[in-house]
Amino acid sequence: RQLAMARGGTAGRGMGREVLRSFLLLLVGQICIQSVQATCPTFAAWLYPVANIDFNNLQGFATVDVSPDGTFVIVQLQITALNFSSAIPTFNEIRIMGPAASHLTVPAGTAPLLVLSRPVITCDGLSQWSATLRRAGAGIPELIEHMRAGHAYVSVPTERVPEGELRGQLHVPHCLEAPLTSAMPDVPTYGFANVMISAAQTDVAALVQLPEDGKRKFSSAVDGLMVTAQNGEVLMRLRTQQEFSQICIGSEPHKYPPEYNMESTEGKVFRVARVSTAFVSKLLAEPTVSVSTVASGAGPEISGVLRRAIACRELLTKHDNLYTLARSHRSDWITVWSMNMGNPDVRPTLQPRYYAHPLQVLKGETAMAIQRRYGMKMDELLKINPGLEDAEALPVGSTLCVVPNWQTAV
Repeated sequence: RQLAMARGGTAGRGMGREVLRSFLLLLVGQICIQSVQATCPTFAAWLYPVANIDFNNLQGFATVDVSPDGTFVIVQLQITALNFSSAIPTFNEIRIMGPAASHLTVPAGTAPLLVLSRPVITCDGLSQWSATLRRAGAGIPELIEHMRAGHAYVSVPTERVPEGELRGQLHVPHCLEAPLTSAMPDVPTYGFANVMISAAQTDVAALVQLPEDGKRKFSSAVDGLMVTAQNGEVLMRLRTQQEFSQICIGSEPHKYPPEYNMESTEGKVFRVARVSTAFVSKLLAEPTVSVSTVASGAGPEISGVLRRAIACRELLTKHDNLYTLARSHRSDWITVWSMNMGNPDVRPTLQPRYYAHPLQVLKGETAMAIQRRYGMKMDELLKINPGLEDAEALPVGSTLCVVPNWQTAV
């Protein structure tokens, strides 16, 4: 800095401003609440009535994202009263139970791994309830361990089935993603879509998010949202406005919200459906997600191709930047910047950013060898790969996220 000042006071002051600016950005990143969201959830569960009850007018969906340091989880919940429902029960607090399978009942008196929230669905309100919850505590490591092993399930107790009317096993879903952009040059309108597929390939859940900043938001209302196969077949048509369905009670109809989300929406709305294996095959064949507006007419304003989600990326929110992303993953902003294109101080929301290097597992590779090569400890490897079921039996071709320790890497 002294050399720069000797060459010219203006240059010195410019460098000083840059140092101060970087410091302030880092400080802001540390003050803001971490709200980075994964491009796809770590775990998901489709919630259906248990087999031995007489009620079948509810369904639900849940996702669990694990924080980079493993100290808290972000849970997305959605419970829906189907349009033929006339008797909506009173709900108790949703829980994550285990270690057990969802079709089994844990022994009486077993404490839940995590207590979440109590849904509220009434005929004079919305027939769908959604919530985003952050939970921390001493039991989070045990919860992560059971989810990783496939031994945790979501239970939705009601007054008519206190042990859990809806249940679903938490597991790592197969995930597709599509950045949604305009075909017109220099048009910044943008969106991001995910489609999650259950391990059994019998269920799907779609999530579409749109930005709110002035440069990239739509100029008119959304009036079309669909997933279309390569042959033109419409695979899914999502709601773009509140829908009124069959009578719930008296003269009150069921009311369901639109199935797209603005980026700051708390309690994301998913399109959830049971499907056939043929349907899943079409989803895996790179269909197109398109969003049309009043102004765009019959054609889409933005669209994108659904492909397998790329690992080791997160979507930045308006509270985040490369500094917060790096710090949460025990890295540094220069390392994170080196994996991502563009100016490090420009942080468009809903656009995926790498937080770690994706590493494809080769034949014969072991967790021990990967740890040694990249200078990582086992707990660091597990924290950055919370969905890794067995570190001692890495599937060939699978992808691990690694954050090398440059001082100890071999």
